[in-house]
Amino acid sequence: MKKFKKIYIEITNICNLSCSFCSKSTKQSESMSINKFEEVIEKIKNYTDTIYLHVKGEPLLHPKLKEIFNICDANNIRVNLTTNGILLKNKVDELTANNCLKTINISLHCENNKENYFEDIFYTVDNNLKNKIIVYRLWTLKDGKLDNKSTYIVDKIISNYNLSTEVVDKIKTEKNIKIANNIYIDKDNKFEWPTINSRNKSLGFCMALKTQIGILVDGTVIPCCLDSNGEIKLGNIFRNSMEDILNSDRYINLQKSFQDRKPCELLCQKCTFKNKFK
Repeated sequence: MKKFKKIYIEITNICNLSCSFCSKSTKQSESMSINKFEEVIEKIKNYTDTIYLHVKGEPLLHPKLKEIFNICDANNIRVNLTTNGILLKNKVDELTANNCLKTINISLHCENNKENYFEDIFYTVDNNLKNKIIVYRLWTLKDGKLDNKSTYIVDKIISNYNLSTEVVDKIKTEKNIKIANNIYIDKDNKFEWPTINSRNKSLGFCMALKTQIGILVDGTVIPCCLDSNGEIKLGNIFRNSMEDILNSDRYINLQKSFQDRKPCELLCQKCTFKNKFK
């Protein structure tokens, strides 16, 4: 049986921000019901041990987050969650009540005007989330270099954690850095969300369908987390079994085309993220 390293599940496509670097959704705004989430887990639990609660949207906005974690606990599913951090302080009870949640990625590069944004996040992480792996994301670099905003964020981190000169030097030169127990900084360049209308077009390999697959809030199964509007519909988890989806012609053809480094889907041809795997 096929085993994925991770499966992305979009429990909500609703967000409390509208960052310029995010793709614009063409999907109806909605959150997945608990019954539907439970159905998804039942269908995928033999195909992965780990789910990522995001494609688009802010997962901490889901009104039944505790119930979602309960379902994951009951099925021995590990959870990785990505958030902009605005609601982190208000969701401590939900985030700490279950063992399934292992990693919280906090996109510190998000565009917001929340007062005491960094202070609230650092306080919550340092006092309430010590048993979770925390990854502070800085994904708005250009050619690996910090811009003014990224430098400002890094300075906030340095000040809060009173980091040594050695660690500070690593932050400026290395991509992934451990700065404290269970706390990391993940730096990366800003990437372009693929669209059918993009001028980019290239061949190449991708990890989609090899290590990951995604499920949008309406059940649409997609090859990876960058197909946020469901352009490549491999099936629908509420109407199809995983076995049927993995044996469909579209899935098999796309998988083979990645192996041949000649992606057959137009969206994949337009995607520049695959350049990372050269």
